[in-house]
Parts: sequence; C-alpha cells; structure tokens
Amino acid sequence: MTTNARLAKVYRKTARTVAEGGDLMEGMVSASNTLTTTIDALRGLADAADIPSPTPWRRLNAWAAFTGTWDVATTLHKLADRLDPVRLPVGYLTIHPARHNLIDLATKVVVTSSAGKDSVVMEDVVCTDAADLDQLDKVIVVHNDLGTTDSGEPVEWPGTQELAREQAARYGVRFEITKRDKGGLFQQLTKERKKFPSSSARWCTSDQKTSQGMKVVTRLVEEAREANGDEHVIIVYCVGLRAQESHSRAAKPEFSIDRSASNGRRTVIRWHPILRWSQRQVWQHIRDRNLAYHWAYDAGMDRLSCRLCVLATPSDLLCAARLSERLVEDYVAAEAEITHTFQQGLSIADIQAQAQKAGPIEKADIIPGAAIERHLADDQPEHPEQLTICAA
Repeated sequence: MTTNARLAKVYRKTARTVAEGGDLMEGMVSASNTLTTTIDALRGLADAADIPSPTPWRRLNAWAAFTGTWDVATTLHKLADRLDPVRLPVGYLTIHPARHNLIDLATKVVVTSSAGKDSVVMEDVVCTDAADLDQLDKVIVVHNDLGTTDSGEPVEWPGTQELAREQAARYGVRFEITKRDKGGLFQQLTKERKKFPSSSARWCTSDQKTSQGMKVVTRLVEEAREANGDEHVIIVYCVGLRAQESHSRAAKPEFSIDRSASNGRRTVIRWHPILRWSQRQVWQHIRDRNLAYHWAYDAGMDRLSCRLCVLATPSDLLCAARLSERLVEDYVAAEAEITHTFQQGLSIADIQAQAQKAGPIEKADIIPGAAIERHLADDQPEHPEQLTICAA
C-alpha cells in the first residue's frame, strides 16, 4: 500500500469515527498503525485546516470543536479522495469516478425523487450534467407513491406527485411513479407491521421506497438487454442524501457499488451527488436556479416526504399536524388500534393536543418564498449539529 493510500485509509476511518460522535484525535490514533502515519495524517489535516506548525495537533481538537462534526468529516473525506480517489469495480473494469463521468459510463441513470428540496437540487445537478453530455435520454426520475389512509388522506403532502412530475418535466426526462403492490404505508402499518417504523427499523424506506425503486432497475435492465443484446448493464442510482443530516449519513461514501442489487447481468452504482452540500447551499441553489419546491416548506417544514414521519423533529411534527387535521385523526385511531406509540415517549395523540392548542395554519397565511428567506437569512446557522431526519 502506498503512503497516499495509507493516509487516505486513516482519513476515511477517522471521518466515520467523527461522524458517529467520536473524538478526532482518538479516532486518528486508532486508525493509524504507526506513530509516523499518525503524525503524517495530523500534519496533513492541519495543513487543510490552515493550522500553523510546529505542533499543529495541539490545536486540532479546538479547531474540530469550533468547526463542527459535519465540516470535520467532510474535510477528512476530501483529503482522502485527493490522496487516493475512490475506484469502483464495474464488470471487468475498475473506474475512477473523478475521471470517468458516471453519466457517460451508465446505461441508465435513475434519479429517486421525493419532490423535496434535496431531491430537486440533486435532480437539477444530475440532469444538467446529462444535458451537457447530450445524454438526458439516459435519465429516469422515479417517485414512490406512499398511498393514502383508509379515509383517503394522502400520507405524503398533497400535490407531491404533481410537483415531482413538474420537476422532471423541466428537463424532458422520463418520469415514473411506483407503488407497493401489497398496499401503501398506512395499510402496511395497520394490517401488517402493527408497529410504527423507527430509526433502527426503517421498513417504511426499505419496503415502500427502496424495494420499489429496485423493481424499476430490474425493468430498465430488461429493456436495455432486449435493445442491446446481452451486454452488461450499468445502472447509476442517485439518492439525495446529505452528510449534514446525520452522523450515519456523514460516514457514507459519495459513490459505492450496491452489491446486493448487482449481479452477472447488471452493476448498480449508488451515487449521492449532493452528499457534501450544506442546507444553505441547497436553498441557495433552489433560489439561483429558480427550482420549484413544495409549499409545505414555506409553511415552516424543514423536511418533506411523509407528512407524519416517525423520524421527524418535534417542530416539524407540530407544523405538519397543524396543517393536516384529518390525517392526524387517522393516525390517532391507528395508534390506538395497534397499541403502539408513534415515537418513544411521544404519541400522535400528544402531537394532536399540541396542534389543537397552537391552532391550525391556514394556507392563505402561507407566504410564497418564506422558506428561502428563512434558510438564507444572515443569522441562519450553516451547520446544525443534532438533526433528527426523516426519509429523503
């Protein structure tokens, strides 16, 4: 292993440690196998952080505390990628994504869209790159329909599907909506699982989104092999995750082979095009590119997808409940029926009571563009540390 590869390995391991809430210095020492490697790694990080010699490592913990988890992990990943860029084995080839444009390499590019802020920015980044290569015909935007409650209330925000279609139409790319054959999220909750999802049991994402997206991948592979013979198919599967959202996401690579989805007929490359973007960068891009976004953000929501997501922050849940009285009633009834609490220590009935006390938010009172103003205000923190996230 070369010196650069050895240092890159140390930086990547340390990035995972920091992203999971560990100590920078302890992570660096643990990831290094010799004192010389530790010192070289510390000096490299100090240079990247503009910390002067001769003893920069004494100041690194102070720099890390001031900079924040997300920025430290991002700096470490960038150092690693510079020293030893990621290489992906694709069939009989080994590609270097920094030199091989993934869109140019792909047979098809799947862009998963919730119609949320991260999805629309990722979609714009990917489709703009594809247009520059004159390869927009490779791109397919996929939106997963999460269904309705038994009373007919959408689990997602009203207008989400129409917005996802509108966002894709901007580029003239193929657009598909998928839906789980056995029923939507609410029916799966009340009739099958009989327990709410959680951060450790995210069946909502795996069953309602990822599994449905993989069905599209299978269909695209069959189409490609039928058109081009039995050649190996490369699917680039784009997801709008961002490292800033959680410690676990900060530890994810920008590119990876999805080995569970790959086989002798196809290779699926997972790509997170905006992984290292901050929330402020996302909203800046939305404003600069005049991208369409959902009105729920202007009403005060920070995340989209399910209106009542078990992984959402208390403020988002309260905002959603004030905007979704009938949906809350359906979830209160479901919670009583399955005798399982929505979140540990927080029931839907509690959220309903808080929403009733605060009063409803009327759509007439929602100011268009309020989300952009809120997130791009001068006093908006750039890198919030403790975020509770819902599915993108």
